Amino acid sequence: MIEKTNDNAKNIIELDLKWSGIIKGHDGGWTAIPNLLLKRQGDLKLKAIELNVLINLIRFWWSSDNAPFPSLEKMAIEMGVSERTVYRTVSSLEENGFIKRVQQEGKATRYELLGLVEKLKIIKNVM
Repeated sequence: MIEKTNDNAKNIIELDLKWSGIIKGHDGGWTAIPNLLLKRQGDLKLKAIELNVLINLIRFWWSSDNAPFPSLEKMAIEMGVSERTVYRTVSSLEENGFIKRVQQEGKATRYELLGLVEKLKIIKNVM
């Protein structure tokens, strides 16, 4: 376990060096994106805006058992697109089985990404 912790610490240090310290601080951080998603976005028939929205949803997915619940309005501002574009894209991703919206009364909408995970598993097994 100590070895794994040391490896993780080395990876964080290397990330920080690679990105010249910009991953530290309030606006810093990093997001783990499976290479398979990036390499096979064409096979998944993902438009660029859909991939961008997925990456932004993944940015808020901190643990496997806790679906992200970001503000789509804030995402739109950060992405430099209209709220309507983000909402339409989320609807398209849901229609195509990449995400599932989970609404609970009095709580923020959560976005389950298990559909995306399943699609990536299928593509990986086809390779």
